[in-house]
Amino acid sequence: MAETKKFFELKHLTVKYHSGSSIIHAVNDVSLELNAGETLGLVGETGAGKTTIAKSILRILPENSVESVDGEILFEGKEILDMDDKELQALRGKSISMIFQDPMTALNPVKTVVSQIAEGYKMHQNCSKAEARQRAIEMLEMVGIGADRADEYPHQFSGGMKQRVVIALALACSPQMLLADEPTTALDVTIQAQVLDLIRDLRNKLGTAMILITHDLGVVAEVCDKVAVIYAGRIIESGTLEDIYDHPTHPYTCGLFGALPDLDKDVDRLSPIEGLPPDPSVVRDHCDFFERCPHACERCKKFDNQMIEMTEGHLVRCWKANEEV
Repeated sequence: MAETKKFFELKHLTVKYHSGSSIIHAVNDVSLELNAGETLGLVGETGAGKTTIAKSILRILPENSVESVDGEILFEGKEILDMDDKELQALRGKSISMIFQDPMTALNPVKTVVSQIAEGYKMHQNCSKAEARQRAIEMLEMVGIGADRADEYPHQFSGGMKQRVVIALALACSPQMLLADEPTTALDVTIQAQVLDLIRDLRNKLGTAMILITHDLGVVAEVCDKVAVIYAGRIIESGTLEDIYDHPTHPYTCGLFGALPDLDKDVDRLSPIEGLPPDPSVVRDHCDFFERCPHACERCKKFDNQMIEMTEGHLVRCWKANEEV
């Protein structure tokens, strides 16, 4: 089997916001890589830093609240953080595209859906309006929306249909990499399954690599090849889908799986993770999960927060990783 090409890397990404007189440490020293055609799931609670990571990749973080962005973001060997506006404009939508979390705010309410898809395609492909419109109609049909609805406005579509339009918009230029920010969160279960099937089919058809941001472990199991679990702005466990699902090791990862309903077990209540995520304005020199961990001890306060390799590619940020918990 030919070796897949590694074309995307995050190295020690650190993002800080300012809020009043406080500095918010949103992303702390995150490193990951993605090969062509692979799908990586970023999993974690709300506020863990998942969306900030995705927006950092496209450099669309809100300038008025960002204190600093440090580290390296390499796409096909090129440093995104060093790109000028012209290079970024060429990158966004054509090479790297994003499905935003809320389709209601991702679409322009005063433009038809076909014109919104055609606009980006025409800009990147330098083609005629007629060619761009034809491509937009083809993309709408690919996501299950007929040409007879192409000239309608976003408000004329249901939530699930709007999400399909957003997917068509993101994939119009056949990007090499797709950032999907909780693309099924606002959808009911039936439509969610349809959208997941659609994303998976289009990914396979176009050969697009993808970073899928979600807090739904069921979604990750259906779509992803690799998983990175995020907590308090750090990756606390990462590996293949099998590593994380068959051998969850970090107490937080185990807690996420423990909070899921299991049809094979007869229990009165689920087992939630007690407590709340730590204050993001405070920098800790020990384990971020210490206050909520059922296995916490004095040694945890001295842990240097380094990743420990369990097996090849399976990394865990816990000193007990190689011991019996």
